[in-house]
Amino acid sequence: MSPKFISFALSKEQICEFLGLTKATKIKKTTLVEQLLARIETNADEKARLLETFLYELAVEPFELEEILHCTPIERRRWVKEGKLPVLEYRTFRKSGHDLEYSVHDRREILLVSQDDIQQWRIVHRDKVRVNRQAAAQLALESRKVNQQRRQQFSQSWQQTIDEWRQKGSPELAQVLILAYWTIWASRWAKENQIKATRGIKHAELYAKRRDEWYERKNQAMFLLAQTSYARLSFYRPPDPDKHHLWLCQEHYEEKYEEYYESIWEYYYQNTRTVRQCPQCSVSYEKDYYALYYLEITSAVFPDLRFSFHMPYPIGRANLPKPQKLPHVEHTEQDGMFRFGRPLVDDEKIIYRERDVQAKFEQALAEAKQLPFLHKAPAEITTVPQDNIPVMP
Repeated sequence: MSPKFISFALSKEQICEFLGLTKATKIKKTTLVEQLLARIETNADEKARLLETFLYELAVEPFELEEILHCTPIERRRWVKEGKLPVLEYRTFRKSGHDLEYSVHDRREILLVSQDDIQQWRIVHRDKVRVNRQAAAQLALESRKVNQQRRQQFSQSWQQTIDEWRQKGSPELAQVLILAYWTIWASRWAKENQIKATRGIKHAELYAKRRDEWYERKNQAMFLLAQTSYARLSFYRPPDPDKHHLWLCQEHYEEKYEEYYESIWEYYYQNTRTVRQCPQCSVSYEKDYYALYYLEITSAVFPDLRFSFHMPYPIGRANLPKPQKLPHVEHTEQDGMFRFGRPLVDDEKIIYRERDVQAKFEQALAEAKQLPFLHKAPAEITTVPQDNIPVMP
């Protein structure tokens, strides 16, 4: 223990009491610390009495423990978890608005730990890691075999489905259904990457890029599918379809802040006339920003088969019919991040791996582009009467 640590951990009164001096002594604290250290260095009983008397004051904290044992923070935490380093108590400190705990230890217990003990702990840990890695490698090998078999089984089943579509329908219908099928999985991978981009830190930009690429693939497929005779296109307008933009000038923003409005919109709704008459404030909206095109792919040959997709109106309006020319539908939106659709579940990621879905999708898109009836203008896209559009539950 260093003089600096003793001086920090113990008060002058505590040192005087231990040395048998009165509290009114005129001796400086630094001198008292030197006397204390000299006594415990030459007298083991006095050292034991000191550590017993000031058990908590002289407890070993994490940084000092690592210095005493010559170990890393990871090793220290592991040995504490394994019970090799008994915890005297847990203390807290505040960081970034959170109370965090750390353990402190009885100095007598720590001083009993030898380097031979530490070396043995490390050997045992290395052996355990080696065994765990071997077991994990074997498990991974078995899992890969099982997953490969599942993908092969799906491939066979998928080929049978394609053959059925071609035999009962036609090669053209089969190609449309194939593209619609892989567009479903493209949409789910877009959502999967959107979740990762939201939760990720290190690779958030990469996931966001992949999300945008998947949505672009989905949009390409939807534009193409909408031109087929199997497409039924309609329009969904939610209760609040418009996106509003509000900009407050410096004066009104300060007024909003001073009067404790929760948001600029609350301020606007309470002071609408004032904001609208202000030449420096700005209020605007984008019509039907949250509205969606709704595309269904169906065929009378397979009445139980239906693929459905949504596309934001701002993305589709340049290539799809105007909303007033389409039947309107009512949908029930989901709670959560996505209004419609879903990402992949873990089990699906085994069969529908991202790279496999991309390859299948791109092949289906390229082959569908060769279909002879896909060369009509967007204005000629077929729509259906209102009463023929099913309402999503």
